[in-house]
Amino acid sequence: MQFSDITNLEKSFHNLKTKSLISDQKTTPKKKPQLNYMDIQNFKFEWICLDDYEQEIMNQNDSNPFQYSYYEQMQWFQNYHLHFQYPLKLDHINTQESLRQHSICELKRNSLLCWMGYVLSSYDNTSNETYFLAISIFDKFLQQYPYSLSNSELLSAGISCLSLASKQKDIYCLTSKQLVKLSGEKITEDQLAKCQFQILQTIQHQIEMPNYFQNFDYIMRDLEFRYYKQINSNIIDNSLMKMKLSAIYKCTLNLLRFVSQHYDTTIFYQSTIAYSCIFYTIKRMELLNFRMLNDLIQILVQIQIDQEIVNSEIALKYIYRLCQNDLTQKQQEFLSQTDFKY
Repeated sequence: MQFSDITNLEKSFHNLKTKSLISDQKTTPKKKPQLNYMDIQNFKFEWICLDDYEQEIMNQNDSNPFQYSYYEQMQWFQNYHLHFQYPLKLDHINTQESLRQHSICELKRNSLLCWMGYVLSSYDNTSNETYFLAISIFDKFLQQYPYSLSNSELLSAGISCLSLASKQKDIYCLTSKQLVKLSGEKITEDQLAKCQFQILQTIQHQIEMPNYFQNFDYIMRDLEFRYYKQINSNIIDNSLMKMKLSAIYKCTLNLLRFVSQHYDTTIFYQSTIAYSCIFYTIKRMELLNFRMLNDLIQILVQIQIDQEIVNSEIALKYIYRLCQNDLTQKQQEFLSQTDFKY
């Protein structure tokens, strides 16, 4: 993996030269131009996808222009108290170099994860977390499996991880018949069961593990909790705030689904990627001249300090690079039909 273009940590040959013996004049070494990761030009992937109603919300400045129903208020209070169910500290899981000992192409892994997301988004009963948990199980399995795997074994491993994640998170999980059909009959139900058992043995049956969504959801709910606490308000007094946070949640999750498909992302902690996606989305919305909530970034930065989230600056530059890349047809189909629940 090459990160020299985003870290700026390397020194060029000219910087290592001593003073020239031919000329007595001191020459200033050329500085590598700094990357402006907040540049809004040349984005091939635009993750700020809002409908007309959400556009109206993000351009609204009134404190309470809309009225929430009783059901929506109850749903908010349930989500609000989820904040207290999370641990005090995030688990900074890292699945770096999961392909190191395998003969698996990075592009094949990216395509598989994109296909997995496309499959899950086709089913209404799957949760937001199922896809991201499947990624964590998949990478952790590859990281710990002692034998070398090839591209031909990717499909069975990916489908098995989908099955395990769906069983863990979905009320109506994907059945073996559905998964075999999705594979194009390339694997049988017996092979699927054996592969799942092998994955469970490798990860020591620890299916419930930290993932991108878990980190992202924690930070977003903590951000909401701290913001309401700071201004001494709630959803009944200020429904606009909740609607704006919901729009930020939706767009950030869209960006996170895109970023998490790339293998180079595993060089960072999952908490760093989740935090950076939230930060980047808020800054992007500010550059698009949406009327954002005051002091939102300051509260987010305080969360970063409290949770000891590191390398966010490098991660932001990395995300910027990814958003300049063209999307494959699979990625376009996957991201265009994604439905988010908050």
